[in-house]
Amino acid sequence: MANVAVIIVNYNSGAFLKQCLVSLRQSTIPLEIVVVDNGSSDGSADFISKASRVSDCQLIRNLTNLGFAVAVNQGVQSTTAEDVLLINPDCIVQPHSVAGLKLAMQREECGAVGGLVFGFDGREQAGCRRRDPTLARSVVKLLGRWGVRFGLMGVDLTTEPLPVSPIQVDAVSGAFMMIHRESFDAIGGMDEGYFLHFEDLDLCRRLRYAGMPVLFVPTVSVLHCQGASSRERPFRVEWHKHLGMCRYRLKFSQAPQISHWLFRLFVGVHLIWRVCCLVLEGKWKSKMPASGRGASALTTTSSGTVVLGGRNDVAEYLVPRLSGLARTVLVLSRAGERKLFCRSAAVLHPEYLDKVPDDDLPLLEDVICTIPIWHLSKYEGALLRCGVRRLVAFSSTSITTKSDSMDQKEKDVVRRLQEGERWLESFARSNDVACLIVRPTIIYGGHFNRSIRLVQNMIRTLGVFPFHIPENGTRQPIHADDLAQMAVGWINSKVTGVEMVSVAGRDVLSNRSLMELLFRSVGRKLRMLPVRARHVRMLLQYGSWMFRGLLPSPAAIDRLAVDLGQSNDEAIEKFDFAARSFTP
Repeated sequence: MANVAVIIVNYNSGAFLKQCLVSLRQSTIPLEIVVVDNGSSDGSADFISKASRVSDCQLIRNLTNLGFAVAVNQGVQSTTAEDVLLINPDCIVQPHSVAGLKLAMQREECGAVGGLVFGFDGREQAGCRRRDPTLARSVVKLLGRWGVRFGLMGVDLTTEPLPVSPIQVDAVSGAFMMIHRESFDAIGGMDEGYFLHFEDLDLCRRLRYAGMPVLFVPTVSVLHCQGASSRERPFRVEWHKHLGMCRYRLKFSQAPQISHWLFRLFVGVHLIWRVCCLVLEGKWKSKMPASGRGASALTTTSSGTVVLGGRNDVAEYLVPRLSGLARTVLVLSRAGERKLFCRSAAVLHPEYLDKVPDDDLPLLEDVICTIPIWHLSKYEGALLRCGVRRLVAFSSTSITTKSDSMDQKEKDVVRRLQEGERWLESFARSNDVACLIVRPTIIYGGHFNRSIRLVQNMIRTLGVFPFHIPENGTRQPIHADDLAQMAVGWINSKVTGVEMVSVAGRDVLSNRSLMELLFRSVGRKLRMLPVRARHVRMLLQYGSWMFRGLLPSPAAIDRLAVDLGQSNDEAIEKFDFAARSFTP
């Protein structure tokens, strides 16, 4: 007999529903699954009909969309298990997730429990732990980061530190909530006066009023693609959300009548604001995740590779190489999937590794760090929890070429590089992690670099370089894909120990040769203004106080006459490294 009845309300969820059912069937405890279809028109109802022929999955079909609350009540009435799990069709659970919630309910005297809900981008979703939405808290939520900055308390608790054990909260998310059947029946089920949104807040509040606490369990997590069912009709969703907000306020607030009118005014203004935002954004639908690639990567049992950082040239070439080897690849980046060129990998916010429960951590034996090496120490705990065994990090030859610089900004860069390398060596030796530290010269070849590509754009726009480059001085740019190939090769070699190597491109180019190639790459002839480097240095020196941090340092002009070539002999001998010729 099933221990838990699972209620899934489906409305045009497409492929997400299938992923949800697959993950549920891998649960460690028996489940009684009920899918209530609210008149879907995308063909997902046909898929559910086929799924219903499989044991432990029942289908209830409504001809029209009756709303979330009505569908939940229908599903609960058709089941017999003592506990009921409400889960959205765009959720993916770990095999132990449902059992974890049930265990929490058995240990604690409560009416309902909810877990830690992550979006497919790896961020904790607002709503999985929250306070009652008073007028003041709703205004703080509308203010967003500004409210948090001033220390104001909003509805969501996602800005609060994650607790280490279950705690009582005002409400948890209806996307992943378990409730005792007796508790559900005692309060009369869900209020069918809500069509969409706020019915979970209403349910949690009535449970608390009946003396049954609501618990948030941080040790159980689920992945949720929020809005997968509603992305095609965003305006209707906003309308019902704001109607639910008004109903909730009128139902529970004991404030004077004038307060209700002020709240209605606030809701009306906010609704107009949201509609205007949707109209101006235009491409709102395309911002929703197109697939569950991130969730699939996180729920796989095989080990994978994590790439720290996504908005850089090395990562742009590295991810396709790793994906081509049939590896599970996770890219940790604050930029998000839409701003990266990593279409073949799951892109997650770094917050995921900080908050995800230990039992839900992906097994990531190989880590390639493309962010500045001095930031790597921030991930020490996550690296250890994920069981990292091999780690590649990119430093820079600036650690030697700028070591004698008198410029404070460059001194700081050298200091941070040295600290990053020292920390990584210590971490690797202390934890028996194989480590490769690569010091490249100037990197080019991708969409993000601010050196070669910046000069190309300047030439393309102006048709001339703004000052005369000295004849002496050499450079040896290295293509980002060469670094990616080297990192993947080292990871696959399964070597041990700690290695450090400096690498450069194949061609040693004089400044003039480099500029000629850059002009040729944009279809122009070499033209440089007759402004000497020393004059540019003076301009940078006097302008640095006005444009602090925006202009290159004067010391960079001094180094134009310095040979910055780098031998690849060590890299060739140890790693069979082969750099390509410079082709901007």
